[in-house]
Amino acid sequence: MKREEYLIITFDSTQHAMAAESVLGAEKIYAKTIPTPRDITLSCGLSIMTTPDNEDKIKAMKVMGNVKYKAMYRLIVEDGNRTLEIIV
Repeated sequence: MKREEYLIITFDSTQHAMAAESVLGAEKIYAKTIPTPRDITLSCGLSIMTTPDNEDKIKAMKVMGNVKYKAMYRLIVEDGNRTLEIIV
C-alpha cells in the first residue's frame, strides 16, 4: 500500500501565486507551481504544491502577510485513489 501526501495551495490570482512561489523559494521551502486541480476551484489557474511539513510555516507566513492564499488542501493519494481535504 503506497500513500503519498501533499499540500495544495490555491490563490485568488495568478499574481498572488507567483508572488508566493517567490517568497517560499526565498525561504527555502519546496514549492512547485501546478495547474489548479479542477475539483478544487476554477478561480485561478495556478496553485502551489508542497510537502505537508511546510503547513505551519506557510500558515504563519499568511498571518504575517508575506503570502496571500485563498485556501490550503491536503491531497492524499493512496493505492491510486485521490482524496482532497480542505485545511484552510
